[in-house]
Amino acid sequence: MALVGAKGSGKSTYIAVLLHELMNRVGAELDASLTPCDDRTIERYRQEFARPLYGEHRLLRATQSAVTDLNRDPLVYLLTRTIRGRLRTRAESLTLVLFDTAGEDLRSRDVSELHLRYLRAADAIVFLVDPLELPGARAALNGTALARSGGLDDDPDSDPLNVIARVTELLRRTGGPLKVPVAVALSKIDALRPSLARQSALHRARRPSGALDLDDREAVHEQVLALLEEWQAGMVGRYLRQNYTDFALFGLSALGAVPEAESVGAGGVRPYRVEDPLLWLLYRFKMLDGVRG
Repeated sequence: MALVGAKGSGKSTYIAVLLHELMNRVGAELDASLTPCDDRTIERYRQEFARPLYGEHRLLRATQSAVTDLNRDPLVYLLTRTIRGRLRTRAESLTLVLFDTAGEDLRSRDVSELHLRYLRAADAIVFLVDPLELPGARAALNGTALARSGGLDDDPDSDPLNVIARVTELLRRTGGPLKVPVAVALSKIDALRPSLARQSALHRARRPSGALDLDDREAVHEQVLALLEEWQAGMVGRYLRQNYTDFALFGLSALGAVPEAESVGAGGVRPYRVEDPLLWLLYRFKMLDGVRG
């Protein structure tokens, strides 16, 4: 699974929290184990993700460009689920290779081949989009969230459509839509939830059931699609429809609240729907059942 996003979209924090949830709450719900596949993964997760965020309650540093961080290796895990059928119980495994890509890397000649190799080998791609970089969304922020969010970045690499389009063209080998499943997630959705309509699907927490709630999945997808239109970013949805056969939209928050300066908020890490993209992908890979009602 390749994780791609503009700088500041929260890729490192997302990885840290997703892995923590798979090792704990979500892993228990799915009856799944998450096993690191090499010593480098163990060391990187401990030193660069778990210790600063969960041990010291510090925000993680932004993903460095591979040009300046040549030793950045992917995190490789084996995710194994116990699936109980009517006749027998079986174990299903998926190798989870988390490679986070800084947006600016996609236009660097020095690393384009490295990233192209990882992207083309990925069975799925997750794009993280910072909604606070969308002018229409920023207009909905309250005073505290707006003050902490900083200003808009005028770097073209911060435009989510530019990042998605660059990856799409790197992957394209023939004409027609690409078949790789794509999840596009609005990160930091906690900052915008106060502005959403009371009946918004993004006010609801996902109900833990060990399966994918297809009604909830469709409601969130349609809500995010509508928000993109409302925030003058509807081109993202239209581009995805034209270029991918299988895509889904999400809204999530790794931290659960707007951070304070360089620290996690007083309530600690309280993730909201951070596992949703992976659950959808497990469903697409037939490792998770889908249910309605």
